[in-house]
Amino acid sequence: MTSEEFGAAPTRGRRLRTVVVFHLADVTGPAKSLRPRLEAIARRGGGLDVLAPAEGSLAGAYGDLGTVCALPYASLTVPRTPREAARAVRSFARDVGLFRRELHRRRPNVVVVVTTALPAALIAARLEHLPTVVYVGETFPSRATDGTVRWLGGRVIARLCEALADRLVCCSETVARQFVRLGSTVTIYPGISRIYAEGDRAGFRARYGLEAASPVIAVVGNLTAGRGQDTAVRALALIRERLPGAQLVIAGLPHPRPIDEAFAASVHDLASELGVERSVVFTGFVERVADVYAAADVVVNPARFDEPFGRVALEALTAGRPVVASAVGAIPEVLRDGRDVLLVPRDDPVALAEAVSRLVEDPALRDRLVAEGSRRVESEFGEEAGIEAFEGVIADVLEQRSNGPRSRSSSPG
Repeated sequence: MTSEEFGAAPTRGRRLRTVVVFHLADVTGPAKSLRPRLEAIARRGGGLDVLAPAEGSLAGAYGDLGTVCALPYASLTVPRTPREAARAVRSFARDVGLFRRELHRRRPNVVVVVTTALPAALIAARLEHLPTVVYVGETFPSRATDGTVRWLGGRVIARLCEALADRLVCCSETVARQFVRLGSTVTIYPGISRIYAEGDRAGFRARYGLEAASPVIAVVGNLTAGRGQDTAVRALALIRERLPGAQLVIAGLPHPRPIDEAFAASVHDLASELGVERSVVFTGFVERVADVYAAADVVVNPARFDEPFGRVALEALTAGRPVVASAVGAIPEVLRDGRDVLLVPRDDPVALAEAVSRLVEDPALRDRLVAEGSRRVESEFGEEAGIEAFEGVIADVLEQRSNGPRSRSSSPG
């Protein structure tokens, strides 16, 4: 690729070589949201290279679009001790060099970084004179709940991304409001596929021993404290006082790190302590999430962290299932309480149990919420609009860069 090609005036139909950098090796919400947008770019040719920090399910999800390469890099975290800080500095410097060598070798037109937690990739792209787009699908730590050190760390990362990236694509207005530089952000809501309406209710229930006539509540997502599966278990104990046959499905695995593995173990222990262990089904990873939604009578999202978007609720509505969710983060932004879903306070198993029981016992309410909510998802969160908007961001970034320096730096060695 010549420097003249790199600097040519871009169009939305142009063949682009794109490098996409993920901070997790497994498929999460941002990876789902970006898949159709990156697929549209990849199908035009030019090449798509995906970088991941380890082997994981990302390879299966993106392998048909281009190369998926596992490299030994790490997300930036806020150190808690001087020793951790020293290790973080060494790791950060090493990662900048690693990314720079990879980008110089692959020579893309644009770099998409799927997190704010990889400023090393942004610095490497800047040194290689490459335009960058950061997809922001996370909320930063809160001073009230996470402490001053983590809050300050989040603010530093946000400012760093604003300074280094050409554009920040945010998955909600809630996420966009975390940044202060005017013109640096654009909000593009994730698109929700109709595939979630194609689940196998009977097959999933039979596979996991769920009674055909029992009310089933489902929680979908990685087992982490922020997802609040423990609140769902506490709510189940209360629900069963009113609906004795109720069962809870927890679909997902903890991230492979000690804090999440310990939380997952504590949720198992909690179910035993409350005497509902026989009524809680831990499925682990489920490839066809649509089957979980189909098997459920109510889907709950008991998140205690500020949801950047809350796609599980929208997927469930697409599947025709009523939803109870915590009123946190972007959820009240994208879904309306009492019209699309029922919203409850975070960390409130009593309110969660009451809302779930209402939906099970009131078919008219359940049907009204699903009808309104699914219409809203279809009209406001379609995939095609998101694809076009994302392509527009890439084109605008390349057009702005075409007026700047066109030469590339020498090899970093």
